[in-house]
Amino acid sequence: MRALAVSVSVLFHPLFMPLFCVLIAGEMDWAVRSLVHPEQLKLSYLIVALSTIAFPGLNILLLHWYGAVSSIDVVSRKERLLPYLSSLLFFVLGYILLRRGALPVSIYSIMLGCISSVSILALVSLKIKASAHAAGIAGCLGVCLALFQLHSWHELALLMVLIASCGLVFSARMVLGVHQPKEVYLGALIGFSTSFAAVSLQWAI
Repeated sequence: MRALAVSVSVLFHPLFMPLFCVLIAGEMDWAVRSLVHPEQLKLSYLIVALSTIAFPGLNILLLHWYGAVSSIDVVSRKERLLPYLSSLLFFVLGYILLRRGALPVSIYSIMLGCISSVSILALVSLKIKASAHAAGIAGCLGVCLALFQLHSWHELALLMVLIASCGLVFSARMVLGVHQPKEVYLGALIGFSTSFAAVSLQWAI
């Protein structure tokens, strides 16, 4: 059971979720796909991958190497602020690069939802630990539902997979003992609400 929980936590790492959300929009949402050239979409995927996975991931490894965090998973609440803030910097830089292109507003809204979620998680971490894993996967569900509502398309299989994934991730974090139920639910609330609001209201700066 523990090995499965570790695998789920790695597969659904919160750093992967922004790219997953952008891929859902770019590859499955007709309204987004019809407004942008495929090559431009590929470039946006690369920018998101670098700014939300590669650079933040490398930064966490360096923080661990220099002893700023005791584990790569950053289990301790008191150690979370620095990784959140540094990751937030890369997220914002990625957003700025995306804004240099003429992309559909939904792509920008997804990124702003992610930025908002990380910002709130960083603030919350000053007082209580909230699950970033739960925030990530619940954020994907929020993006999906907002796109359904906004562009009048539905993919039942995708919705079922995301709901099941939420259950798996929530359970995995508790099985591993890194989060209490309230921390998982708080993270899920932060991720879902910020992502759903950002996309449904079409946030863009």
